[in-house]
Amino acid sequence: MLLMWSVEREENFYTFPRLGISVFVYSLFVVSLYLDLSFFYTNNSFFWDYTDPYVYFRMDEKLLNHEIPFVEMPAYIATTYGWGFDDWGANISQMLFLYLIPSRYFFFLMQIVLSSIGALFLFDICSKIMQKEHAYIAALSYSISSFTIYYLCSFRKENIMVFIILLCFWLFYRYLSSKKMSVLILAIVSTFPLLYFRPVIIALILVAFFSYFVSNNWGSSKMIPLLFVLIIVLVMAFSFIFETFNHYTAGGDLSKNENYQDTSTFGIIVSAIGAMIGPFPQVFLLDIKDISQLPLYGSGLLFKLFLFVFFWVGFARVIKKRFSEVLPLYVFCVLEMILLAVLNDGLELRKALPHVAIFYIASFWYISKLDSEMATAGSTHYFIPYIQTKNLHILIASFVFIASIFWNTR
Repeated sequence: MLLMWSVEREENFYTFPRLGISVFVYSLFVVSLYLDLSFFYTNNSFFWDYTDPYVYFRMDEKLLNHEIPFVEMPAYIATTYGWGFDDWGANISQMLFLYLIPSRYFFFLMQIVLSSIGALFLFDICSKIMQKEHAYIAALSYSISSFTIYYLCSFRKENIMVFIILLCFWLFYRYLSSKKMSVLILAIVSTFPLLYFRPVIIALILVAFFSYFVSNNWGSSKMIPLLFVLIIVLVMAFSFIFETFNHYTAGGDLSKNENYQDTSTFGIIVSAIGAMIGPFPQVFLLDIKDISQLPLYGSGLLFKLFLFVFFWVGFARVIKKRFSEVLPLYVFCVLEMILLAVLNDGLELRKALPHVAIFYIASFWYISKLDSEMATAGSTHYFIPYIQTKNLHILIASFVFIASIFWNTR
């Protein structure tokens, strides 16, 4: 209803205050509802996810009660749970807020605030490359999606991680408009906190940033130093990727992957497809034992699944026409999709989440471009892009329906 209310309004409707307030109020209402339901059924806030969030909570309690000094937290995590430094991000980010007010509700509230600010980052990025209405709808549809709301009430680290990623891209696009080197340096430095969340994402972001300079200076005298820097970044990226691959596959045995789904040929193909266009929604709950999370995932992922055609057609257009300004968005998404496919992790939303917000930006960029082209040609199909392939709509709808029935999203 909120999305429908926001479509086809006057341009002065699409403002930063309206978006921020809409995302904040909507998120606060739904997160409060989910937390109340969780306490009603289980007398705690972990009804939706009793795995890692509960471990983070227990660690936070020990830190708040001074049972463990903060500086000894990494060693305790490593010896007790066998986690590496890329798992420190949850407790570090949570304690930044819990030391101020030791209340999980305060932390949930701060996550909602950060999500609202992230929506403004997203809107500002989109406003630089597409029509304002599309920019607003892209930011709103991601920020109030069911899976975003789920992570806002699950006490996980992913929301902070996504906020940092959006901050990095927001700074980068601020650099593109201002051409101030200090802003670019700040954008690169802003990737460093991701060491404590998912280090490989740093390399993917840097490769995405450098893809702009390579594309924008193709054929010029600046290409040689740019290619040299890009090679260095790629080497760093591959070292991160191989380290991540070895970590999750225990030396190459995919069946030992902690998120192992199915190592049959069919399972790997499905996972790869899921990485490229999914994760798939599971809205009918067939043959699923743990169903508490799935209603929170379904509708948002269903909406996202309808965007994949625009993403990939847009990617082909960007490569063909060499749209340098938009290329970093696609490079980042495609690189992480490839990594997820290699790791056989294409069906897990948690692993795909770093690129999902950027996926929305890229998809809506192409939708906006289609609308502009149709408006120029005098088409009456405003906002709903019309693809000139008669049976493509039926094919997409059929695929989405089948995927919704048969595939589980963890």
